Amino acid sequence: MSPAARRHISAILAILTLLVTVSCSEESETVDEPEVRELRLLQAFPDGAEHDPFSRPQPTLHDVLTRIWDATDDENVKGLFVRVGPLQGGWGSVGDLVEALSEFHAEDRPVHCHFETVDNVGYLLLASVCDRIGMSPAGTLDLIGPAAVMIYARALLEKVGVEAEIIHMGRYKGAGDMFIRNDMPKEAKASMDAILDDLYAALIEATQERTDGRPSEAKRLIDAGPYGSAAAVDAGLVDSVSFLREAREEIKKVAGVDAIRRTRMLPKQEQLTLGQFLKLLSGESDKTEAAGERVALVFVNGSITDGESGSTGDAVSGPFVRVMKRLEDDENVKAVVMRINSPGGSALASDRMWDAARHLAEAKPLIASVGDMAASGGYYIASAADEILAHPNSLVGSIGVVGGKFNFAGLAEDIGVSAYVLQRGQHAAWSTPVRALNPSERKAFEKLLRNTYDRFIDRVATGRKMERQAVLRAAEGRVMTAQDGMELGLIDEMAGLSAALILARAAGGLGPDAPVELWPSTKGMLDAINDLLSGNGDDDAQTLQRLWLRRHPLAASLPLEPWADLLYTLSREHVALVPPYFFSVR
Repeated sequence: MSPAARRHISAILAILTLLVTVSCSEESETVDEPEVRELRLLQAFPDGAEHDPFSRPQPTLHDVLTRIWDATDDENVKGLFVRVGPLQGGWGSVGDLVEALSEFHAEDRPVHCHFETVDNVGYLLLASVCDRIGMSPAGTLDLIGPAAVMIYARALLEKVGVEAEIIHMGRYKGAGDMFIRNDMPKEAKASMDAILDDLYAALIEATQERTDGRPSEAKRLIDAGPYGSAAAVDAGLVDSVSFLREAREEIKKVAGVDAIRRTRMLPKQEQLTLGQFLKLLSGESDKTEAAGERVALVFVNGSITDGESGSTGDAVSGPFVRVMKRLEDDENVKAVVMRINSPGGSALASDRMWDAARHLAEAKPLIASVGDMAASGGYYIASAADEILAHPNSLVGSIGVVGGKFNFAGLAEDIGVSAYVLQRGQHAAWSTPVRALNPSERKAFEKLLRNTYDRFIDRVATGRKMERQAVLRAAEGRVMTAQDGMELGLIDEMAGLSAALILARAAGGLGPDAPVELWPSTKGMLDAINDLLSGNGDDDAQTLQRLWLRRHPLAASLPLEPWADLLYTLSREHVALVPPYFFSVR
């Protein structure tokens, strides 16, 4: 059976399963009576707006922000009850939640919060926006300060007969240090120390404001963590110890309402009818393009890869280039916001995407909004925008290049594998994994990396309208928080997605309520099925390769997942725009 036939059969079986499944996703009916809305922020949210209808649905950050914006605009919502959980490493994107909840709070409506377990980032949110913080009796407040774990494994590779040949352009560009060093270089330590200092300062400030104490007292409280419920109340970090039922009654009393309604965090699921199914099988489609004057919001999330079809969890160059050209040509799209949450990836893909963004910026306003990170290739693309907005704790920069390969000659010899390399051309076999680079190959490869680095510098200088020397002062692969990046000219304003949309509407001459077109749009059932039937979905081989790297047994005990993107990029292109992978800062 051909792959196309197997794909069609799999698609039809999936569709039939969906057709006989009873949906439980209906939004509860809206009411015109005063109420409190309950929001559940119990985990870190992926950025973007896209959902995979064939997997377990998970709300995105955009879904959460939309629910808060809706509540702010609804006069019948007299208060918010926010359940918070561990938000992990979302130091930058939590700023969007603070921004949105502060807009609601600005209208003198109460915001009460409750948690069972929270971490540093979760408490940063709680301390920044909540009038009252409740904690479950058996809960844990994991307020302990930020930390990052950096792993170096050269000795391990040597023991198994593997040599990593990694070359960096930029003193701080340590993406491959894990494979070529056994210790932390001073440049990496300096960069990491600066980031941790900024994140720690933000946590101290929030804790200080919450407890009405001095910075030294806030530091003492953080050093004393983690906390059980009784200790957290005694320290003034939370207001009460209560179960959910009691906390809900408290906010209803303060808001003066009788009803509290849980808000569905996911958008309403699309219902697939038999008629629509038959239309899809016949090749017809009900899909329509957005119309009318509007702003477009384009998400660039995940590792940047080169290709022509979308891949779940990655920012792929081909689809991005095509949509930017469509938005550039659409006269009704008056401005575009690029929401970037990416550590970078492929140098080729980043350059393609920069070019598409730059052409659009020459035709209409283009604003970049940074989530947790716009580093390396992510910042490369952001630099094409007219303005770049970020939260103080967003990570930016990493203007540098890394490249190389892995030499498995020692391992091959140990396990009894013999390799013979035949070539025509002095550098024809430079990328082979069965021998090391020779001096001539290394020189040629370094020249290739230097050209890529110079191009990166020039792209940033062009987009930011900066002198080349000014860009070099912010380069060398250094990663920094946006507040430090602003001092070096990499960022224009400390603000989040809401502010970026307001700025884009104004720049495009639109009113404050002008509609927003999302890309990638939330993929409905019809779109997903159409992709399956047409073969336009993810590249299954690439997706499986990425999943294998990310779900290797070692990843369960070591923070190796981010390194999968580097391994994947180097295995395909040998040249990458990725940052030092120490961004799982808790």
